[in-house]
Amino acid sequence: MKRSLLAIAIATLASSSFAYNVQLDGGFSYFDHDNDFIDTDNQFDIKGTYYFNPVQSKTGPLNEAAFLGHNSNVYAKYTYNYMESKDYIDDFGNSYALAKDEREIHHVVGGLEYFYEQFYANAEVGFGRLKDESEYRFANAKTTVKDDYDVTTYRALVGFTPISNLLLAAGVDGYYGENDGDDDAAFAVTAKYVAPVGPSGQYVNLEANGTFGDTDHYEIGADYYLNKAFSIGTAYERQDEKDTDAVDYFTLRTKYFINDVAAVGSAIGFGDDVQAYNINATFRF
Repeated sequence: MKRSLLAIAIATLASSSFAYNVQLDGGFSYFDHDNDFIDTDNQFDIKGTYYFNPVQSKTGPLNEAAFLGHNSNVYAKYTYNYMESKDYIDDFGNSYALAKDEREIHHVVGGLEYFYEQFYANAEVGFGRLKDESEYRFANAKTTVKDDYDVTTYRALVGFTPISNLLLAAGVDGYYGENDGDDDAAFAVTAKYVAPVGPSGQYVNLEANGTFGDTDHYEIGADYYLNKAFSIGTAYERQDEKDTDAVDYFTLRTKYFINDVAAVGSAIGFGDDVQAYNINATFRF
């Protein structure tokens, strides 16, 4: 009798789906620039998300469980970027001075993502600080220049889901800096579609995002889920500032869920005079 009860309990646990309320995402990126003066360019990202209702992951890709379930949430993100560069600059047209620059960027964002029937809303606000220290050396003389610069970012989108696995939204994405005239409120659009394809258990995710203002920036991406745990994907990104050459960037990415709780991922990017390498991880509970 005890063995029968144990067998029933094991079968029940095996058939039940995993549910979670919290997701943590973290990643590290290294940027390799095709020049002789940028020595270091690294970035660290971490994001925590709390879902008001448990997210079920019994069907569809594990990576898309919250989207397919229309799970409302609040989230917080932190990004840290450090860049160090050295260069020799012309000093009065006769000799050269060594210039060294260290730049740190801290950016914190808090946001809300809300689903109600077919209605969707996303609002977030962020605060960033750039710390820049430049050092100039010529002969026995040394000059150091320090600058701190604060910026506020914001985003507000409203949209709808005409079908449960399709999202369309539009709104505003902007920032405001301390310097006079350093602000932009851009028109923003986003779209996301997740659908089954091919054999049972395979899905495709299609995404598009864009902001259009003083600087136009848009990105399109696609991920193919070979099964609910493993995906491979690609993305194309373009940034176009007025009176400057546009910047193009391509990314190849993959993600694998070891189980319902943890996942690991990686990406490699190719842009104009830069390559990027990223590793990331996800944990749910």
